[in-house]
Amino acid sequence: KGPLPLDEALRIARQIADALEAAHEKGITHRDLKPGNIKIKPDGTVKVLDFGLAKVGRAAGASGENSPTLTMGMTEAGMILGTAAYMAPEQARGKEVDRRADIWAFGVVLLEMLTGVSSFAGETVSDTLASVLKSDPNFARLPADTPASVRRLLKRCLERDRRNRLHDIADARLEIDA
Repeated sequence: KGPLPLDEALRIARQIADALEAAHEKGITHRDLKPGNIKIKPDGTVKVLDFGLAKVGRAAGASGENSPTLTMGMTEAGMILGTAAYMAPEQARGKEVDRRADIWAFGVVLLEMLTGVSSFAGETVSDTLASVLKSDPNFARLPADTPASVRRLLKRCLERDRRNRLHDIADARLEIDA
């Protein structure tokens, strides 16, 4: 429905980061973070829902929205699980994922909140997956007054190589707070 004002988008993003941080601290990777799984209550409280594709692993410390959720097979590596437009590149390739896949999806959601458009939409699921794998996010659509710190956060969340991506959602939360 269009971009959100920066303050509102960051307020929502902060609460999403809190929810992901709580899950990650319990060793849970959501694997299907998307706007349809984020609800805002009338009092402004944000809830992250639908952990149906979540993966439980080691505890921490240890529009495209309409693209279908893919649930081919079980949850082992080599199977594609999630919603195409919000998948991290490694997830789209069917590789093993960790919390950095949620950080990618967080970046996609935040970019979409700020621009009002899907970053990786395609005509078909295959086109959307190809876009995730090959297209760069369109940072040029960010409002001109988007602070450099928010641009930097988005770029760190949306690093195609997960080794260069933020490693912990708490870092995103700290950036938003700063």
